[in-house]
Amino acid sequence: MNAIAELERTLPTEALFDRYHVGWETKDADLIASLHSADTIFRLHDGSPPVEGREALREHCGHLFATYDFSMLMGKRIFGRDYWTFDWTMVLTLAMPGGTAFVAHVGMLDVIMVNAEGEVASKHVYPDIAQMESAFERAGIVR
Repeated sequence: MNAIAELERTLPTEALFDRYHVGWETKDADLIASLHSADTIFRLHDGSPPVEGREALREHCGHLFATYDFSMLMGKRIFGRDYWTFDWTMVLTLAMPGGTAFVAHVGMLDVIMVNAEGEVASKHVYPDIAQMESAFERAGIVR
């Protein structure tokens, strides 16, 4: 295969991203977990501990979806043979202590590693900490 044909070929990580993103958009914890390895690591880099293992991830996502009302604005994606990065914005609906709802935008960067079996082996999420803390503080959420 020549170099141009190789560049034009869709990477398997792009197809995996498409399925994975559907899970996040539809808030389907089972779908998300099914695309991760049994020994996966999920890490939100906000000072919280990592989530380790597929079943723990399924529970974590279920709790996340039940707790927060958010959607995603897609940004730039970069794909490699065994990884992808995804720059996105979380659009988060929260309520102030008096009950008035507001919408916050938090910049996020995901770095996902894929194992040889085509499963998500790790997901590292890097939020814009200042934006996240500002939104939670306005909502009276102590973390």
